[in-house]
Amino acid sequence: MKTIVHIILGKANPNRMNGVNKVVYQLANAQSGIGEKVEVWGITKNPNSSSDYSREFHLRLFKKHRNSFEIDTRLLKAIEAEEQTSIFHLHGGFIPEMYVLGQILSRNNRAYVFTPHGSYNILALRKSYFLKKIYLNFFEKTLLKKAEYVHLIGQSEIDSMDALHLEAKRVLIPNGQILEQETVIEDLFDSPEVSFGFMGRFTVYTKGLDLLLKGFQLYKNKYRGSGKLKLIGAGGEEKKIKKLVSDLNLSDSVIFMGAKYGDEKKSCLQDLTGFFHPSRNEGMPGAVLEASALGVPCVVSKATNLMDYVVDYHAGFGLKNNSPEYIANAMVKLELRKKSGSIAVMVYNAQRMIAEEFDWKIIAKRFSSEVFV
Repeated sequence: MKTIVHIILGKANPNRMNGVNKVVYQLANAQSGIGEKVEVWGITKNPNSSSDYSREFHLRLFKKHRNSFEIDTRLLKAIEAEEQTSIFHLHGGFIPEMYVLGQILSRNNRAYVFTPHGSYNILALRKSYFLKKIYLNFFEKTLLKKAEYVHLIGQSEIDSMDALHLEAKRVLIPNGQILEQETVIEDLFDSPEVSFGFMGRFTVYTKGLDLLLKGFQLYKNKYRGSGKLKLIGAGGEEKKIKKLVSDLNLSDSVIFMGAKYGDEKKSCLQDLTGFFHPSRNEGMPGAVLEASALGVPCVVSKATNLMDYVVDYHAGFGLKNNSPEYIANAMVKLELRKKSGSIAVMVYNAQRMIAEEFDWKIIAKRFSSEVFV
């Protein structure tokens, strides 16, 4: 029986903010759940520290060196000891360790799959553009060409790879989400309060938070909306966002909730009338999937790679034009649906979308049939 070996930076701890670690944790658990033999090998500065969280896969940790092009000798020996049938799955773009491991695996005729996790998005490359361009040409292109498959999660990644002329055998499979079956439809109507929300990194331009706040201002001033806007998260450009809130005279209507985790996070999301993600640059935002799994209608931009799903399932609204006016219109529509009770259809559809398209078992089975054959 073949072994699927995921290799990441980190410990695949789902309780950390690192999105790649969360995705690998969920995928590996789901693969184990459908009968695959799965291991996760983590490269970390502290391989001897505790990794105390529940999991369905075997976790092995290796030392991360100061020189990122240097690989722990224990990891090299572990690769040599693996059966020829084992398939390696490397995670993360612009990571020197992944380039080196790709070279080693290729020289030893070992198959590997590579997931860049949104690293090649054109807007994302604007940061340190010239250094990344050099790295792409000298290292990343080789990693991509030699991969059995390059796994992409959304159309924007395909478009970006085409624009960058990156050659690879590609497979498109979205990230998954655990469906929160305990959500009860009546919970949505316990309170007459209308509230919209965002959860994620507080980066103004990338996440479109300037568009969200200006859209909310239109909703309040032009359309006389009664709702509140709740921002869940902390750090990043929080000071810049608070200044923008003040400049737009929204301080009485925008609530900074702070970072939330576990059941507290679920509770915050479930209280929302609608979840907004007007991002300008994304891979696939897990927060949108989390909100949908809880039955919260979502309003998303095309850049999230989720707009087509949300529109097709009538699980929220798509921002055909990612602008304040479209955001304000979506808020008005959600408020009207909340007050009339017709929002119930969107609540059911949001969970149906997760169950039919993003359930981790479905995603794991797609990997087994399309990638790890």
